[in-house]
Amino acid sequence: MKKTALQKWLKRYWELTALFFAVLFLFLHVSLVRSITHRTEENIRNSISVSSKEIEKSLQMVDGFVNEGLYNNTTQQASHLYYELKNETDPLSLMSARTSVLNSLQSIVTWSPMIDYILLYTDRQDDFKWLETGSGDSILVRDRIMTSWTDSFEKGDSNSIRRYMIWHDSEGNQMLRVLKVSGSYLIVGVSRKEILSTLKAASFNDKSIVFAADKDGNLIFSSQPVECALVPDNEGKYITINGSNYLQTGYFSDQSGYYFGTLTKQTEILKDTFSFDIIFAFVSLIIIGLTPISMVLIRKNIEEPIEKIADTMNIISEGDLDVQVDDEFKIKELDVLVQSFNQMISKIGALKIEKYEMEIEVQKATMQYLQQQTKPHFFANVLNIIYSLAERKDYETIQRMSKAIVNYSRYMFKDTRELVELEKELEHLNYYMEIQEIRYMKQIAVTLDIPENLKSCLVPPFIILTFVENSVKYAFSTQKSCQIFVTGYADDKKEYLTLTIKDNGAGYPERILNSSFDELSENGHVGLNNIKQRLKIIFDDKACVEMKNDGGAVTNIKIPCIVIEDSFEDDF
Repeated sequence: MKKTALQKWLKRYWELTALFFAVLFLFLHVSLVRSITHRTEENIRNSISVSSKEIEKSLQMVDGFVNEGLYNNTTQQASHLYYELKNETDPLSLMSARTSVLNSLQSIVTWSPMIDYILLYTDRQDDFKWLETGSGDSILVRDRIMTSWTDSFEKGDSNSIRRYMIWHDSEGNQMLRVLKVSGSYLIVGVSRKEILSTLKAASFNDKSIVFAADKDGNLIFSSQPVECALVPDNEGKYITINGSNYLQTGYFSDQSGYYFGTLTKQTEILKDTFSFDIIFAFVSLIIIGLTPISMVLIRKNIEEPIEKIADTMNIISEGDLDVQVDDEFKIKELDVLVQSFNQMISKIGALKIEKYEMEIEVQKATMQYLQQQTKPHFFANVLNIIYSLAERKDYETIQRMSKAIVNYSRYMFKDTRELVELEKELEHLNYYMEIQEIRYMKQIAVTLDIPENLKSCLVPPFIILTFVENSVKYAFSTQKSCQIFVTGYADDKKEYLTLTIKDNGAGYPERILNSSFDELSENGHVGLNNIKQRLKIIFDDKACVEMKNDGGAVTNIKIPCIVIEDSFEDDF
């Protein structure tokens, strides 16, 4: 698993914390905006729907008032007054009929705030074709309508006339309700002011824009200038007007075929979110401001103590158990941890010393056992030689042999050290070879090639003798004369010493080359197994023994090069 430093981890923590607050702010802001927009849209839509239905109801009332004034409730035919207005030729009767109809129309205008004016066109052949009534500020509009529509009516061009229609005027678009009565036309001017006032009451606030448009989005009139189309398909969407975003909400009237709605500025809808943004930003600034303080406190009270503990652990991992964390920390848990850690290190140090001393004792006992195992083995061989000489009654040779054995035995039984100087090991080898030369009548010889500067190196006792003895035992049995070569050299850095023992015999049997320590011991090769075990105890894995055949048995012994000046000679 990938490890991360505490400082880097804390840095990532603060970065993730800042990122979390940023994402949280955006999420809450977007959620709040959506919630407010949806709620506002629903409220406005409901209000506009109610207002639009009120407008529809008012328009239906206009139709009702007109029907009452122009139609007979019993026969559903045009009233007598309307008949006289259309057909009367007597001036007095015509004037009376016009006055009666005009009074009826005036009452409709008075009682219905949704009506600005009413125009009645009759297809008379004289100058009394039009009858009009309405507010004073609609006089000019009425004159322009009568002038414009007279030509259309006289020409019989009625294809463009609709039940509800828009007439474009210089003072603004006019929403007209047109009713055809027995070949004549009643034109009702729907109050733009009343429609906008009704829609305004349902809008979000006074800054909202209310409007009326046709089904294609063409603006009829609005409370403020609007340059773009207001199609019903944009219902519930934001549109851009003069660089500002507005939420379009409205209601399409099936009765009139018009689209009534309101445009609410986005900033007005979202102004309730400003307080939330300010509060959240203030809290975020406080958190950001506290971050450096928190980092300093964490650095001083947590990060630095942990770094000290980690540094101490690294020193201990290198083998130094004498170090401890001496500082006291303000955080109780860290202080308890450090105290427990120091106690643990002290116990580990004591246990390590105790274990080390026990291992030394065990190694000493093992070494003494192995060395004593070697000495009787060689001594038995020497006794066999003396026995052979006694059988031949060669007493003079026995005397020489006895003297050589005495010199050899002084080294064998006196020196119990783990390591001896290579020079003494070679001197011991000479005593041994003197004994073998006596035994085999100089048919065996050893040649030494070791530099003088290496003779002060320390080697395990009998390390050369064991393999020379092995060569004497096996090589001489296959050759009339046995030649043994002992060489030594050190590497360039003098870190390792390599000793080579080579003979001219038949070489090692394959079973020895392929055998392990335990198998060598079980097969009677105690000396070889002895050497390998002693090297393992003294040098651990830094020493090795290589046995091979190359014109005879070849043994390479590689051990650390320890010079006597660098050793603790007094300990031996």
